[in-house]
Amino acid sequence: WLLSKLEKVTEKAGRALENYQFNIAIEEVRGFTWHVFCDEYIEAVKDRLYRKEIYGEEKRKAAQYTLYNAIYRIIQLLAPFTPHITEEIYQTMYAEDKGYKSIHVSPWPSPNKELIDEEAEARGNKVIALIAEVRRDKARRRLPLNTEIKRLTIYAGNEENAESFTLGKDDITGACRAKEVEIIPSDGEGVTLEEFPEIKFKAEY
Repeated sequence: WLLSKLEKVTEKAGRALENYQFNIAIEEVRGFTWHVFCDEYIEAVKDRLYRKEIYGEEKRKAAQYTLYNAIYRIIQLLAPFTPHITEEIYQTMYAEDKGYKSIHVSPWPSPNKELIDEEAEARGNKVIALIAEVRRDKARRRLPLNTEIKRLTIYAGNEENAESFTLGKDDITGACRAKEVEIIPSDGEGVTLEEFPEIKFKAEY
């Protein structure tokens, strides 16, 4: 989900720079970094990162791999605009591994179209939308975001949506602080996801 979106941002930012549309390039990278990477992806996977005793080392490493590669691509895309801080991050995190004396002499990233996966994005978008709506539900109830949900019932609306939530169940459980998650592939009553009105959920606190 994240790596697919990152390749699209790389393509858009590169095309904008080639056309001297610097404002479009920086907005593409900034929007992705702030909203998709920080607000959505990190919030979804941070439980996996810190609780390997629950999710296992393999799932933690998967998140670490994605974070490592995404941050490197982000600083590459930001380097023309913020040269000093991107160089500092590069020297601290990547110089030994990547082997370039400076990020400013590293090759400009080319989008890897093999990593663009529309199906993965569609599935991930539903998982992220659910996590965001559960967090809004807590806010409406004036509950702290780390409030535990005793039981989260997801009415997926159909089998395809249910499969998306099954694949993302670990991140849903962690990000929503849910003790138990039940995924039902049919319609039901509860809070409706604004982006996907066929999907509803019920949270028991």
